[in-house]
Amino acid sequence: MIVLIEFLGMQRTATGADSIEVPITARSRVDDVLEYVRSNYPQLKLDEGMALVTVNQKIAPRDQILHADDTISFLPFISGG
Repeated sequence: MIVLIEFLGMQRTATGADSIEVPITARSRVDDVLEYVRSNYPQLKLDEGMALVTVNQKIAPRDQILHADDTISFLPFISGG
């Protein structure tokens, strides 16, 4: 089984890719994929509190179980003043 990780905006520049496919198991969770991306793309700032994680365009908790062909994105928080 695989899931698709979509990179948005500056994430594309940092990774050099629009998206990647990541193999998962029946027990893989959002946190597992997040850790995979952190370890393979340390230049991305995906520390807890730095981005919302979406699965199939819906905000997802970190312990959500993933399914084959899910699409995951990381939406950076935007702040201003």
